[in-house]
Amino acid sequence: MSFDAARPRSASAGGAEPRTELWFPYMFWAHTQSHRTSHTLSQSGMPPADPGFLEALGHARDLDHPGMAAQPALEAALAERFGVPRERVLVTTGATGGMYLAASRWFRAGARVVTESPSYEPFRALPRFFGADLQVVERRVEDGFALDPERVEAALARGTGPGHVFLSNPNNPSGTALDRATLARLARAAERTGGVLVSCDIYMEYVPPAEALWTHSVAPNAVTIGSFTKAYGLGALRIGWMILGAGLAQERERLVDLTYLTHIDPPTFSMRAALAACGRLPELLAPLRRVTDACRPAWERFLRTADLVQCNVPAHGIIAFPRVVGVEDTLALAEYLVLEHGVDIVPGEYFGRAGHVRVGCGVEPQVLTEGLARLERGIRAFRAQNSR
Repeated sequence: MSFDAARPRSASAGGAEPRTELWFPYMFWAHTQSHRTSHTLSQSGMPPADPGFLEALGHARDLDHPGMAAQPALEAALAERFGVPRERVLVTTGATGGMYLAASRWFRAGARVVTESPSYEPFRALPRFFGADLQVVERRVEDGFALDPERVEAALARGTGPGHVFLSNPNNPSGTALDRATLARLARAAERTGGVLVSCDIYMEYVPPAEALWTHSVAPNAVTIGSFTKAYGLGALRIGWMILGAGLAQERERLVDLTYLTHIDPPTFSMRAALAACGRLPELLAPLRRVTDACRPAWERFLRTADLVQCNVPAHGIIAFPRVVGVEDTLALAEYLVLEHGVDIVPGEYFGRAGHVRVGCGVEPQVLTEGLARLERGIRAFRAQNSR
């Protein structure tokens, strides 16, 4: 697949909403264009985990029907981890599978869905795919990418029928997190219209457990979507989950019914592996802790002090979304950086925000140090070339 094939065909003013013949062009780019150099700063998750934890499976590497033992056991482990009854837990095919499941249940024609920008593409694509009225509220860099609840409330008030809020916390790509009061306010605003708050909380796994805030805990009509992909390096399992708020337990049967229409069950082996991971989470987080200690300080220093970018650095995690000073076409910048300077970043157009790039630090220290140097040289050279 060529670079041009993954490039949005056109964009509205400011590049806020790329229009394309595909629903999810970012994923085509991510699979074919995001890791083309030896200095990859495009990742938002940790590298694949050491598979040694799978030894805990012993002889449980069976091919039994997942409903016999694997799925109930994993649901029970997740219920214990999040402090909820098992009937409020669903295992999904990754977090994206959970987002699709939520959208297929609630984001129908006649409903309106308020989401955020910048954002991961499915937040803007799924409501339209299922026929809902999409309302996008901008997170502004001038506000540190905070989400203004008043603007969300105003968007929910436009129209009739149920109004839902659909977002990520912390936000992808900026890493900015909402506090409990804001999330609860958003849930109440959705509740007034008969709607739900659905949040993909996969980046909350980067937050120390004592500070973590799971969306289902803030209101009865709130839903947490998560997975072991980002902080744990277990994306290959394709295991995620949905945790329903206390007022949504009755929705479980309908949601399970929708999974039966799509994929029936996640694979038995993946669920057994995820159950093994539940017992080894501190160990699986050790690489992230090393990255936080060894890499994040240099990454933060670059983002805060380089005169070529303006950035709100999040309190936790390994991603940020700086504005590139003097550059609007960051798709072109990303390609130039690969071809001329040997470094990968993610162009902001895939998150609905041209002129920005997502930069990660989940790599070895020497890779990060050289990658940031190449990034700085590359941005400077790209600006000079395009100012002639």
